[in-house]
Amino acid sequence: MIRPMKTALAATALAALAGCTPAASGGGVDTRPEPRIVAQQPELAPVQPYTLPPVDEFRLANGLRVVAVRQSAVPLVTARLIVDAGAEHEPAARNGLAVLTANLLPEGTAALSGPELAERMERLGAQFQTGAGQNLAFAAVTALKPVFGEALRLAAGTVIAPAFPEREVERVRQQAITGHVQAQATVEGLAGETFARAVFAADAPYARPAGGTAASLQAITRDDVVQWHRAMYAPGNATLLLVGDLSADEARRLAEEAFGGWRATASRPSPRPSAARPVAATRVILVDRPGSVQSAIRIGQAAIGPEDPDYLRLAALTHVLGGAFNARINQNLRERHGWTYGAFANFVALRGAGTLFINSSVRTNATDSAVAESVREFRRMVDEAVPAEELAGATGNMAGSFPASVQTVQGLAQRMQNLLVWGLPLDFYATYGPRLAAMTPADIAGVGRGRLTPGALTIVVAGDLAAIEAPIRALNLGEVEVWSPSGERIR
Repeated sequence: MIRPMKTALAATALAALAGCTPAASGGGVDTRPEPRIVAQQPELAPVQPYTLPPVDEFRLANGLRVVAVRQSAVPLVTARLIVDAGAEHEPAARNGLAVLTANLLPEGTAALSGPELAERMERLGAQFQTGAGQNLAFAAVTALKPVFGEALRLAAGTVIAPAFPEREVERVRQQAITGHVQAQATVEGLAGETFARAVFAADAPYARPAGGTAASLQAITRDDVVQWHRAMYAPGNATLLLVGDLSADEARRLAEEAFGGWRATASRPSPRPSAARPVAATRVILVDRPGSVQSAIRIGQAAIGPEDPDYLRLAALTHVLGGAFNARINQNLRERHGWTYGAFANFVALRGAGTLFINSSVRTNATDSAVAESVREFRRMVDEAVPAEELAGATGNMAGSFPASVQTVQGLAQRMQNLLVWGLPLDFYATYGPRLAAMTPADIAGVGRGRLTPGALTIVVAGDLAAIEAPIRALNLGEVEVWSPSGERIR
């Protein structure tokens, strides 16, 4: 309910909202100049070192690696069983098999049906989820310490002895197909999938969407799921990450109780490198979505993996380009020109490779202008030195936001999972802030010249071809290709 304001108060409030000062008491016009408000950016606080909680590491007799991180601020524990069973290892003809298998784990075990498992987890107040990506499959459970052991044993059962009921396989598979079809109905989904196909070689695992396509998912059977689980899910191919209020002895006991009886064996898969396509000059790829009022833009290139020595410097460069609201590309496309609700730069680091790209959705009638400005901003990262103050703001933002990301056991587990999957030292984050603070414009200039290819970009635009093709061609950025949504070149 809105109560009416008294007249004098209302007049003052409305004047303030209009950016005016109230009239003088005599009723005349107030000619006094409005006060000038000068906004000053607060000085950056010194970067505080991050103290990594105690980490214990050991192996069970069956070969399962266990990493336990003690964070005892609250009586809460999270566990992540990380399996080297990501989409990078699956056959191309069964694209989506890794994600489908992981998503089916909670749908029933030899002892419990899916609904029974969900009811038991709910009764414990536990959070449980499974999933997979390019580099891993996982099962994660979080619960209060007094009930965590039971929740962990329930989660372990889904990994060790999943039932994969035929009816649930079909249901989850159809959900995945529907999800891909829905994604392909958006310009963002079209641009994202096309960009990966364009950047990586045709036979590279990273050229395929981890979740599969409608066509590849349609070919997957329950037998495929069972065989994949049998071949990939084994203690020698997995790591159990425990984070929370646990001592080293408690962690060992819980790991033994939940996974000590796991006896599966599997050959450790060999890495399958995802080679980038050789790009000698900038290429422009257009994908048609007739009648779209927006165009999705991805402009960038293949990049390094997180194990590369330049990883942190390239991450800082990306943050300057588009890692925050006040970064360059958003200030240009959104704030200066009003073409989009948001424009950002992404550095997606995968094992052994990655991508770096500008990402935005813009008004159809501004597509060519947004593409031209995005390319210009990309080139600036190589052609112009980043001012020291701007770099300090970017690295300060990265370092300053890090502590909040590891305050919860789930957040810390996610960060530690990255290190385990990427093969980085477990104390990587102990020096994260100081290394960022020590970066100089010369560091960013060096990584820009050494790693960016502004003259050989991959530009993908998904939108209404009838409206965007001619203006984009007129930019003369490079050879223009038109692709179908499924990745075939039409012309």
